[in-house]
Amino acid sequence: MIIIDMDALEEKKIVEDILKNRRIPYSIELIEVDDTKYTVRNNFGSTVVYIKKDDNYYLEEELD
Repeated sequence: MIIIDMDALEEKKIVEDILKNRRIPYSIELIEVDDTKYTVRNNFGSTVVYIKKDDNYYLEEELD
């Protein structure tokens, strides 16, 4: 597990990529990055894990 240790621009780009690729109509906050695994919290307080594969983001359970 890797707690985010990146600059604000890099974090913003990841969040924008997830929002664009997943077509999410609400805001998210990046809270953890582990290689290609991104844990985010949405503005409703829910935590979701996305896996990046081939420039797309999938919910963790979609890949199981």
